[in-house]
Amino acid sequence: MKRQDNWGVGSSIFLSIVFAGMAILTYQSDPSIAFIPVIGVLVGIVMAIKAANKAADESAKKEQQEKFSKSIVHDSSFGNGDIKIYFDTANKKATICATTAYGTSQKEIEGFVIYKSVQTDEHLVALDSSHNKILSVKNNNGNIVLKECCINDELKEMGIDVKPTSPTIKPYNDYAFITDDINEFIAIVTPANIHVLRYSDIVSISYEENGSNVFNKSLGGAVVGGLLFGGVGAIVGGNTAKATQNKEIRLMTIKILLKSTSNSTIILNIYEAGKDGAILETKKTEDQMLYEGLMKEVSGIKDIFSIIIDIVDKNIAMQKTSINTRLQFNNGIADELTKLVKLKESGYLSEEEFNIQKTKLLNR
Repeated sequence: MKRQDNWGVGSSIFLSIVFAGMAILTYQSDPSIAFIPVIGVLVGIVMAIKAANKAADESAKKEQQEKFSKSIVHDSSFGNGDIKIYFDTANKKATICATTAYGTSQKEIEGFVIYKSVQTDEHLVALDSSHNKILSVKNNNGNIVLKECCINDELKEMGIDVKPTSPTIKPYNDYAFITDDINEFIAIVTPANIHVLRYSDIVSISYEENGSNVFNKSLGGAVVGGLLFGGVGAIVGGNTAKATQNKEIRLMTIKILLKSTSNSTIILNIYEAGKDGAILETKKTEDQMLYEGLMKEVSGIKDIFSIIIDIVDKNIAMQKTSINTRLQFNNGIADELTKLVKLKESGYLSEEEFNIQKTKLLNR
């Protein structure tokens, strides 16, 4: 979720008319400051021109896509006028088309059968579950930015024997998350990379605002802090005394800690002042609504990794229980063998009887 520019041609013209009226009234009362609303009129005209150009550009791109779609064989598609993926199931092929107002660029992907597609803030992400392949595509001024990943290859390198399954894919912010509870892996699709991780690779997840930790959950540990949720001012968990009505948010990040020295942390930027917009001031209605929307995305990502950590914790507990059971069983056998040896040494059991009882005991 990013800031949206909602100024269209009509609203920009309306703004110019309002400033024009103000300019006339100001000139009549105080000509010396009439230039101020005149500047507003000029700004409104510039905004109207930009809005008109943007609308014309989007219309041209849509027309280009419609023309291209008629030129290729496909049974489904996903995307918009800016960039679209066309799927040909019979021939196991995907065709990507990026547009400008003046033309198109295309790229074909062989051996791809669509399972699910999602759209992040800036990317299209498609998943082929039969071959466990991921496509991440973006339009960069008419050029196709493509990232591909074969999950099976990644998992085989980790020593995982992949079982047929139906993964789940969810988009939040500019990221997509593909999870598989059967094979216990997660693929994190970011604008820069595609990370394929085993559930057991994940140590913790934390959420930070302006560099300060708000929420943290780790393996074998309790939840630390409280995660903001719902309306601004409502906090679930700890830190309930903190007021959030007048917060200024410069940076919102999620950190995923891994069991790796070479790649120990994956950082997901949810909002960054300057890059995604101005500083969020929650006392402003518009900023409050945006902040609440961003927090829903944070909560969605948090839920995914919290469930994964719970699964890993459960697996660890089951392994410990299994080990303890085996140890108890082995200790029991050792005790029984000790008793048999003593009976043999005392003459209560012959060599033959001892061997028969020992074999029965070891084969239990």
